[in-house]
Amino acid sequence: MDLSICIPSHRNKLWDKMYETITRSVKKYEWELILVSPSLPLPSLYLKNNVKYLRDFGSPCRCAQIATTLAEGRLLMWGSDDAYFIEDAIDKCVEKFDKELTHKDAICLRYYEGVGHQGKENPDSYWNAWTHADQQLKGVNKMYKLTPVGMYDTQYFRELGGWDCKFEILNVCSHDLAYRLQKNGGKIVLSPTNVMDCDWNPNTVDHYPVHAAHHLNDIPYLNELYENETDRIKIDYFNWMKSPAKWVRRFGL
Repeated sequence: MDLSICIPSHRNKLWDKMYETITRSVKKYEWELILVSPSLPLPSLYLKNNVKYLRDFGSPCRCAQIATTLAEGRLLMWGSDDAYFIEDAIDKCVEKFDKELTHKDAICLRYYEGVGHQGKENPDSYWNAWTHADQQLKGVNKMYKLTPVGMYDTQYFRELGGWDCKFEILNVCSHDLAYRLQKNGGKIVLSPTNVMDCDWNPNTVDHYPVHAAHHLNDIPYLNELYENETDRIKIDYFNWMKSPAKWVRRFGL
């Protein structure tokens, strides 16, 4: 197996379109889609022999980490359930990884994001940590790049410990992962093209738990970790077991 695509999601109505676009984005390699979600898959996905599903009511970070425990691909990546994956883009990333990178490196999977899939191209500098004010911390090297969406060697991802599930959503959590990889000598390169075209609905009730988690938990926790120089690299891969089994921001007590 070449690639595992790990998606935490509760919006099962989006999965068929997501799957369809993945099939156009990766044609040359053997891949699987791993969904961890509180929602049940639609009947159409039951017929797919490269889809795995596990039900969990935890945070998106916890669900994503669980998904990686099921990964059989030598590489893994993640993404958003509202993404349209761009034709041939994943193929180009796997090819780049195999030709140019070591197991200690990673690819930042660039993406568009905008209301109604009308996002615009971000400059290359957008993927640098210190482009963003909330990442300008003493413990974050000014040369570090980000992988808000990324492609990693699966075994090395596990060796680093994957995501820290004290975070709740994948954005800031993935910054921490990228910093740990780079602290340990790995490099991050940009994908040859954009990989996803994502929707963006910041004002919906559905988005509120994500917004709240980002501002009330994830940014404060990142500040705590990186407010000073740090030797943080490897964490417990099974840390997700210590995170709440129910994400109260979305599902209540």
